[in-house]
Amino acid sequence: MQKKKFKEKIKLVYREISYAILPFFIFVMVLVVSYFGNQLIYSLGWTHGSNWCEIELDKHIPLIPWFVYFYYLTFPLGIITFFMLAYKDKKAFYNLFLTLVISFSISGIIYAFFQTEFTKPDFTPVTFTDKLVVWTWGSTNPINCFPSQHCFMAFAMIIACVSGRNINKFYRVFTILISIMIILSTVFIRQHFLLDIFGSLDIMGMVYGIVYISRYGEKKALKQIAKKDDENGGN
Repeated sequence: MQKKKFKEKIKLVYREISYAILPFFIFVMVLVVSYFGNQLIYSLGWTHGSNWCEIELDKHIPLIPWFVYFYYLTFPLGIITFFMLAYKDKKAFYNLFLTLVISFSISGIIYAFFQTEFTKPDFTPVTFTDKLVVWTWGSTNPINCFPSQHCFMAFAMIIACVSGRNINKFYRVFTILISIMIILSTVFIRQHFLLDIFGSLDIMGMVYGIVYISRYGEKKALKQIAKKDDENGGN
């Protein structure tokens, strides 16, 4: 009996979030093109990076290896939050979806024309955590810094938790705290400059404000509700 109820609950949740699957793949496509497209351009030698957004304070930020674990929480927690918001609040979901697509598209354009390169510090890994940091450095080219897409995702999770309705209070507080740690991780594992964080905040804040004022989320949510009512009426 309990197993049957569990299956019914899963089916119900899936029906409620199924509309978010296509937006999710659209976002993933934009992410892949904006990030790895510019990685490819750099590898082919078609563009060159520089440390144009480095400031003096960046030179005094220490390497703190254990922050790497927060860095890797970015996209798993982001995906969970993406679909959680789709389940809880359609209006907030659509606003966040369009904000992500536009913000990541802007980052791709900036990467292509104003490429930033972060020179990694001399560091001899000892522990597993140290080796994970070094592997992270070597997993891609040291570019695509300004703005930080990891910070985009962290800010997006904060927006989701602040704007979304009916979100569990524990999840809300937990996600906001982890998002802050993710933002800090980008500089403490020496992946980004400080201006990368503020650039991400400025871009996402501006884009979200425009999307919110346009009432895009409200319009899309109303269409979604109307479509669902038509389907229920036809059954």
